[in-house]
Amino acid sequence: MLFTERKQWIYDQANCALHDVEIALTIHAEYVKMYSPNPPPVFFEVDRSSRKFDHLWHVPLTDRTVFSRQITDLPAILQKERPDWRLTKIGLVPQQKWKVWLANLHLQKVNWFPNRGDLMYFDGYRHMIVNVVLEPNAFWQQTGVWLGLIVETVIPADGDALPLLNPGVAAPAERVQTRPLPEV
Repeated sequence: MLFTERKQWIYDQANCALHDVEIALTIHAEYVKMYSPNPPPVFFEVDRSSRKFDHLWHVPLTDRTVFSRQITDLPAILQKERPDWRLTKIGLVPQQKWKVWLANLHLQKVNWFPNRGDLMYFDGYRHMIVNVVLEPNAFWQQTGVWLGLIVETVIPADGDALPLLNPGVAAPAERVQTRPLPEV
């Protein structure tokens, strides 16, 4: 989604013209740029104009994910969290979560607002954006202007990249592997 078309966290643009708000936005953007990894992560915006897009799970329903654009020069601070261990049908599986800190000015510069379902590629792994969160201390004074936001991502497990077309049929990895009985 374009930054100018975002629906959440709208603020008065006249507040951004205030001198102290401009300084706060600039300082925050420089801070994020200074502590961003080199090279920064690459973000992929999923094309939502396709008719084959699931608006509930925010994933495409085609065989391949179609991206509307690739965002390469977006500084971000990455924070890796402890894995969340879940018991699934295939055993105990870790779910690796990350928090990605993005600055308001950088998002305006690339004209992008992250959405659930968009992807991030960093350090050899693809991350799926799960949530976009504004921390309570991200707002500058009482202006309502937010300095930056947190994007929560998850490294999806293998096989979770595409949704199941027919939930009644088990995936090949979940099928019971049986061998024929030896004849006696």
